[in-house]
Amino acid sequence: MDQIKIGKFIAQCRKEKAITQEQLAKMLNTTNKSVSKWENGKCMPDSALYEDLCKVLNITINELFCGHRMNSSNIKEEANLQLMQMLKYKLYCLSDKTISFSQFSHALDGIAETTTLLKSFNSKEEAISFLVKESGGSFDECSKAYDFYMQLFTIKE
Repeated sequence: MDQIKIGKFIAQCRKEKAITQEQLAKMLNTTNKSVSKWENGKCMPDSALYEDLCKVLNITINELFCGHRMNSSNIKEEANLQLMQMLKYKLYCLSDKTISFSQFSHALDGIAETTTLLKSFNSKEEAISFLVKESGGSFDECSKAYDFYMQLFTIKE
């Protein structure tokens, strides 16, 4: 999620509606300082404001998270990407926020890519051999890493 791009888009949409930051803030029952922070990419609006913000700006939630207006040719692909970004942001909000959202998002992508790669091998042994070769780690370390990644994506009933 590109907060700066989203912030610029919020500002653009607000200006298209010919309303000030203060007017938008009043419509959303927040402060003009909050609106300024959103528009400068310093933070995102509280998730409780998304629906009302989109109504005021006459945009969809997907457009908000994309940071631009969407057309019918790219709507499904971008909607899926933005859903993933929104889910990442929700997870980030639940975290202790010791790293930036960008770092958090990158880490989640890395975990997903690594797990997808590891699942592509025919066996656990093949995957661990690959990890040993590529990382230079010991068999035991790579075996534990493999188990860790596989456990992340195992659904428990």
